[in-house]
Amino acid sequence: MTNEASAQFSERGFLVLPGFLSTEQVAGLNKAVDDSLTSRPEDWWRLSDSFRQAPNVLPWTDAFDFAIEQRPILDLVEHWFGEDVSFEEFSILIRDPTENLSEAKGWHRDITRDYSRRAEIDAVSLIYLLTDVGEDDHCFSVIPGSHDGLLHLRPNEHKAGEEVDILGPAGTAVLFHARCLHCGKLKPKGRQRRSLHIYYSRANGPRTSEWTDIPERLSAKTDPLLPPRLYSKWNSTDVFDGTGKKPRDLPAGLTMAETLSEVQRRAREESARV
Repeated sequence: MTNEASAQFSERGFLVLPGFLSTEQVAGLNKAVDDSLTSRPEDWWRLSDSFRQAPNVLPWTDAFDFAIEQRPILDLVEHWFGEDVSFEEFSILIRDPTENLSEAKGWHRDITRDYSRRAEIDAVSLIYLLTDVGEDDHCFSVIPGSHDGLLHLRPNEHKAGEEVDILGPAGTAVLFHARCLHCGKLKPKGRQRRSLHIYYSRANGPRTSEWTDIPERLSAKTDPLLPPRLYSKWNSTDVFDGTGKKPRDLPAGLTMAETLSEVQRRAREESARV
């Protein structure tokens, strides 16, 4: 990863890398998504008519491991943090065609919705597009600089047109700081959009999310080409008190989808208060 790319990421808070994955790699990842949908439907949360998510597939397949371990990405994340990095979370997202365009997830920062704690957000997110995303398709959108120089911005306080819609062919990689304001935009003619979402943080800090189980096969790796503490949080119980921490006061018997729905409801209320 070049110094120019690192500088761009530092300044804007995100970096787009078209063609990062090969056609064969994208096909293999899409097959793994299809296999998960058919063989383990219980792992998928349907959050709306257009939004499906699977945050805990790693214990059942190693088909996604290579996507976490891309050395050019890890080099850039290490450069940003200046120390050992750790893997935090993995999720598959599917956005289906929909007529309910008001359902789109609003502008937000990851890890915590508490505006007063925005400077504590300390993670980098990697997105892989597994389908082509054109101007008429559902897309990821981000506010440049809102991780740093525009950190004062609250959700929906930016000027119209300041955001950047991330478009690109399948295989595009997008790296962005979780402090950046971002959202998912739904389009009336949007085709199904598939994407993988991977988070990294500092190995010596709390885990940013416990929704993804890190299987022991990953923690047991001794690959000298990987950061030495990449999977060091596989059994960590120290979790940042934010959206990635499962509430301890929920009623027993809730499904994972119901649990996530309640977490999101609380996050929206918290955002409204601050």
